[in-house]
Amino acid sequence: MCCGIGILWGAEQLALGLYSYSAYFPHPVISATRVLQWLISWGWIPPVVLTFFFLPFLFPDGRPVSPRWRPVACVALAGLAAAVAGTMAGIPVLAPAGHFINIVCAILAAATLVIRYRRAGPAERKQIQWFAGAALLLAGLAATAIALSFLVFRGSDVVFNPFGGIALPLGLAGVAAAIGIAVLRYHLYDIDVFLRRALLYASLVTLVGIGYLALVVTIGTRITPSTPADRAIPFVVAAVVAIVFQPLRARLHRLAARLAYGRRASPYEVLAAFSRRVSELYAEEDLTSRMARILAEGSEADRAEVWLRVGDNLLLAAAWPRTDTKTATLPLVSGEPPTIPEAAAAVPVRYQDELLGMVAVVKREDITPIEARLVSDLAHEAGLVLKNERLAAELSQRLQELTVSRQRLVTAQDAERRRIERNLHDGAQQDLVALKLKLAAARGMAESDPQRTRQLLEGLLTDAGHAAQNLRELAQGIYPPILADNGLAAALEAQAARSPLRVQVRASGISRYPPETEAAVYFCCLEALQNAVKHARATV
Repeated sequence: MCCGIGILWGAEQLALGLYSYSAYFPHPVISATRVLQWLISWGWIPPVVLTFFFLPFLFPDGRPVSPRWRPVACVALAGLAAAVAGTMAGIPVLAPAGHFINIVCAILAAATLVIRYRRAGPAERKQIQWFAGAALLLAGLAATAIALSFLVFRGSDVVFNPFGGIALPLGLAGVAAAIGIAVLRYHLYDIDVFLRRALLYASLVTLVGIGYLALVVTIGTRITPSTPADRAIPFVVAAVVAIVFQPLRARLHRLAARLAYGRRASPYEVLAAFSRRVSELYAEEDLTSRMARILAEGSEADRAEVWLRVGDNLLLAAAWPRTDTKTATLPLVSGEPPTIPEAAAAVPVRYQDELLGMVAVVKREDITPIEARLVSDLAHEAGLVLKNERLAAELSQRLQELTVSRQRLVTAQDAERRRIERNLHDGAQQDLVALKLKLAAARGMAESDPQRTRQLLEGLLTDAGHAAQNLRELAQGIYPPILADNGLAAALEAQAARSPLRVQVRASGISRYPPETEAAVYFCCLEALQNAVKHARATV
């Protein structure tokens, strides 16, 4: 997008310059003057639309803020086509309509930039801040140039508009500089790797070329190849350059890394900082996260990971930069650490020959021997740290299992309590209700029919004994023994014999079922008998 804007603005300014030369300066006859005039009448529209709509619409990752905004890009292209076609063909309605569409789309593009800023993370917000500041400056300069064009120059064509001709290019340069800062300073598009390699190899090519030319020119021009051995001088020069190349490359590599990444700590400084953190460790600090950060910064890695062994798995304990992804898990392979995906270097951490975890770095470039040694040394230093972390993780896992176990016990106790309440309600309570009803009947007959009252009281004694037996059975197992021994039919017949009502049990062909099923049917039938006595007022 930026290259297209630069090329189109350059072409438009070139056409404007050629037209101004042909129109206002003495020159031989130029046959393309009318073509240039026709070209500059509409040539400014595409770069303006690209600058004020597509650039903010697609910054910084080249995609709209969401797929729902893609139709706006199609509308902007339609407005661009309408403005260009209307200007080229001289249609009075089409060109203003296209300009109006482009203005509305530019406002919507600014709105998408605001939406993107609200959703972005810290690094992307910095990128948008630089770009938005430069874009606002360019918009202000463009509005001022348009206002001056109408107020001072009365909208007429001039050879040079002092404000627009100076301020607008400076504004465009400011936008380009802001994009450059967003790209280089905040690592947009992984430009740091490209920049580092470009600085390294450009410097190498330049210095090697200069050295080669210097040696060849200073030595080769003074030695006349009189013998065949003299013709080997260029090869000797090439060998000297090759010998000087490797140490020079190492120095340039460090210089390029310094320019691309800034100052990095040496491996010794990384290990010293980590040891200092271990000695100053507090209980509330997350040392694994600090270790991952120190490792990433010291090895110039894109990502550093610390894996912790828990049981037969490796758990991702910490990573730098931090991510919001779920905790990753890798199973051990025959008790040995597995391969870490995408890792440039992965070193197991052991303490007294016991595998505690791994440290790994992920890099887009090849890892250097110094960086590999740093990872290995840090892994050796991290044994005691991961030992403590592993103990803490196992303790946390056991605490979680204990919590879940206690929850299961509480749930089981609550379910058992409800079952006891239900069984007491459906079983023993029915006997007590029947006793209550018989006692009430005996009281009513005590004076009128003493003989029958005596018989009824004898039956009450028997029912009281059955109720006590029923409570004993429930207290022993909350499950009637007759139901367990003889099945559902026998248990219901025994309970029907105790009922104050005449109850017939028809249970032909009933076999044995699981205890839970028989208990459910048994207590449902008892509840039905009890409801018939209590609520239906049944007497026979």
